Amino acid sequence: MSMKFSSFDALSPAQRVAALMHIKEAPTRKREDYLLALHALFDAEQQVRATAKLITGLFAQEPYVLDLKGLTPEEMKKRIEERFPEMKGGGPQLAEWSGTTPVLELVKNLQTRSKKAEMTSEWDGPFPRTAFILNALREDTIAIVQQILEAGERPEWVAPAFYLEALQPFREGQRSFDHPAATTLVNLNHVHDRTRFPPALQTMWGMLDRPIYLLIILTDRRLILFLRDHLKESRAAWQGIPFEQIIKVSSTHIAGTVSLDLETMQDFVLLPQLYPADGFELDKTLREKAISAIKSTEDLLDRDFDRELAKLEMLFQAKAITSQEYMFRKMRLQKMELEKFSDANLDSLLARRFAAEAGGKKLDEQILKRFTSEKTVMFTDIVGYSSKAAQKQLLDTMTLLAVHDKMLLPIIAEHGGKLIKKIGDALMVKFDDPLAACRCGVAMQAKLIAFNRTSPEKILIRIGINTGTVFTKGEDVFGDAVNVAARMESLARPGMIFLTASTHARLGGQLPCHYHGRRVVKGQTAPMEVYALVGSDEDREMIEAGRAFRQEMGMEDGPEEPAPAPAPAAEPAPVAPAAGAGAAPTAAPIAAAATREGELAALAAAVSTAVAHYKTAVRLGAPRDGALEAWFEAFPGRLPGEE
Repeated sequence: MSMKFSSFDALSPAQRVAALMHIKEAPTRKREDYLLALHALFDAEQQVRATAKLITGLFAQEPYVLDLKGLTPEEMKKRIEERFPEMKGGGPQLAEWSGTTPVLELVKNLQTRSKKAEMTSEWDGPFPRTAFILNALREDTIAIVQQILEAGERPEWVAPAFYLEALQPFREGQRSFDHPAATTLVNLNHVHDRTRFPPALQTMWGMLDRPIYLLIILTDRRLILFLRDHLKESRAAWQGIPFEQIIKVSSTHIAGTVSLDLETMQDFVLLPQLYPADGFELDKTLREKAISAIKSTEDLLDRDFDRELAKLEMLFQAKAITSQEYMFRKMRLQKMELEKFSDANLDSLLARRFAAEAGGKKLDEQILKRFTSEKTVMFTDIVGYSSKAAQKQLLDTMTLLAVHDKMLLPIIAEHGGKLIKKIGDALMVKFDDPLAACRCGVAMQAKLIAFNRTSPEKILIRIGINTGTVFTKGEDVFGDAVNVAARMESLARPGMIFLTASTHARLGGQLPCHYHGRRVVKGQTAPMEVYALVGSDEDREMIEAGRAFRQEMGMEDGPEEPAPAPAPAAEPAPVAPAAGAGAAPTAAPIAAAATREGELAALAAAVSTAVAHYKTAVRLGAPRDGALEAWFEAFPGRLPGEE
């Protein structure tokens, strides 16, 4: 930012107007200048506010500009903070206690609490033990601290600034900082060279009659500077700094104490003269929280983090920054890049790509890198569920689904699967590990076998599994790998688990598989190799149960293991098969042959042509015919001379 807010506020009214007019003369429009003008809209001087309004109008064509027409100051402030989180909170503020308890009674109450704390070694109060110093404060001071906390905000750590060795008992919570002895020891009115303080701290100082101590409060959301006025007054100056606004942390050692210099998007802030252990702990903690607090915003979409990281690397190589600052800034940039390509920004990224037509090769690469990965997708389906649902009452159908889910969902969780969605009776699950997905499928079928042995109501499922690259959005996954997994499920027979070659290859022989040949799969340009986890007696039991169920429901059932489909080199134009369900196909007219061998060859060619037509018709949506497929399978053995 061209000028920090606190530095701007420290100028005279005429200087603030001049600073704003300087923005008008700038050759380019910068976002940070716009934010400064927004800040000046709330200035106490009318001339400054009028100039700020003029300056904000110069940014009308910028994508980040806000329409503030017709809004009250409170509404303007709320909208600005919603759009620009770094504007939230502003600079130093004054907080006062509105209670009516006389000061002498407040002192007496503190003395009573002090005696109790001496006996119990612990102060009563509303704050956690990690912030025990706050519980040792006077009741009006505690009320002021509670007043400045946001809803749900919780103090986690507190330390005094301007540390002196004599303050050790107060730092350790053995005595209250609101005790006259502590205020005499600190006596901030005697702090020398106050002019070296940054504007923010000077502003806080000027809000009070006679500051007596400065506490550094760390909450789960922000850093709070709490400057207490003398004890005859129930007020304090304070400033809250959200962690995500901290862009620089540096420490210096002064006379046995540690001071921290912070730079935020708005201010320069000094945390003066901390106890060394407190200073080192706070330095480390602030760096960590400043990085972890970064969240996704649309502002990150415009930043080129590769370029920023390259510039940072140049600064470090030129020894323009310390190694500590280099690591902090690098980690912040890396976290911002992660947040830029986060789920929260995905829709904005895709919209931007669409608006830019091709989107740009670099943007496409970054999106694919962040949102695509290899996953194993499983689909399951209850065989004959639709028929059962039509024949049974709704309550019976829902009971069947509940039993199915109660048995299978825990198995999915045990094997590291993530349920993506339930589609009626079907489950869609993703796994990071293909082997875990296959073992999960085996366990699911085994569970159902055991259930079906003792239950009059049978539950039969088929399972399809595929491994490939998917696009992840939230918890859902998309892509061809998902579609293929669904096709494997539809190809599988009841009680079976069908795998693609990609999943089979990743098993490394750790599970027994049966090769089921090459199958035509909808949406694929060539037949796919299919494997099944079949072979045990229990698997055979499930398959036989499935066959009996299909016969009971009047469903046609083809051969158990259809022959592999040949990869079609060049198929004729698609036409519906002439043969009816269960009947042999009518061969096309065949030219007369002079020999027996010629007649048989012509017959075989005609059947081959019929098979090709049948497969093409099925791919175009015609229903499959199990009996016809069985006839095709058995045809070679029916030729004279064939066994």
